[in-house]
This record gives sequence, C-alpha cells and structure tokens, in this order.
Amino acid sequence: METTISKLNKQIEQRLKGINDYESIHINSSLGNLLDSYSIPEKAKLACLTIDTSMSHLDDIAKNNLSKNGILIGDLLSAHYYTLLAEINDLSYQLSMSEAIVKVNELKSSLHQQTLSEYEISEAIIDIEVLFPYITLAHFGKKVDKYALFYELTNNDDGYYPSYLNQYDEQAIDQYFNTINQSYIKRRGN
Repeated sequence: METTISKLNKQIEQRLKGINDYESIHINSSLGNLLDSYSIPEKAKLACLTIDTSMSHLDDIAKNNLSKNGILIGDLLSAHYYTLLAEINDLSYQLSMSEAIVKVNELKSSLHQQTLSEYEISEAIIDIEVLFPYITLAHFGKKVDKYALFYELTNNDDGYYPSYLNQYDEQAIDQYFNTINQSYIKRRGN
C-alpha cells in the first residue's frame, strides 16, 4: 500500500514539474504515519498533510532564510490543499479546517508576540501541532484525544524545534514538549 507521504511527494513533483530551483520541502513523517494508521478517505489524509506541510514550509522561510521561491512553493502547497478540499466536497470539513487555519495562525502570532502565559504557551503548542489531524480524524468518525495525538506525533522527535517557536531556545522548547507529554502520561495512568 502506498503511503500518504509517497502520494503527496508525487503530487508535489507533478505540481513543480519544470521548476528546478527550489528549497527542499519537509513533510512531517510522524503525521503521515499517524494518518496512515486510520481508515479515513485518502484525500482527507492528503489535505491534512498538505496544509501542515504548507504552513510549516512558510514558517521556515524566515528561520532558514529561504528564497522568494520558498514563498511561492508554500503558496503552491496551499493551493494544492484547497484543490484537495474542493475534491472532498464536504462543506462542514472545509469550514472546520478553515477555522483551524485561522486559529493556528492566531496562536503563532501570539507566541511570536510573547503575550501568553506558560499554560497558554503549552496549550498553543498542542493546538498548533495537532489541530489539523484532530479535526480530520474527528470529522471522519474517529475518536481521538488531542493530548494523545500530541504524544504520538512528538514523543519520538528529539531535536524537533518548530520554526514557530524560533524566539525560544532549544532547552525551553524541549521543556514545553516534555512537560506536555509527561502530563499526558500521568493522565492516562502510566
């Protein structure tokens, strides 16, 4: 069975056919694997992974000094997401994902402006990391917990320092992620 990541890579290659000079595109393999572990529509998996990839790519532009082509690639990924969303043709899912995009962008802005308490920072990180798969899985009938998703997506990612947290040092980021995951472990009783 072909993975969602493989399918997305092929779609990206097709969209970028003829464009030779662009920075690499990082696709979240943990998210791809998570989505592949659920029986939901393929296009929903692709849409979720594509918007996550697009937003992460656009976040990386400032941190990694990507070129103007980097912005165009992020926009192209976003357009591909909306194409997938139109093909799914589910207005309720489309609305939920659109609201999630707004929320994630607002949370990233609040983190950047450093207007959040410690608790709010942790909650913002959880939502930024899991809101797209949470909505996708829940919409298509899967019972999921945001904290469990966060744990599954981040527990094995040593050295994961998302660009939206670039104003924090690595030690602070590690502390936020460890605290969130330890809280989840305590709640589930292990």
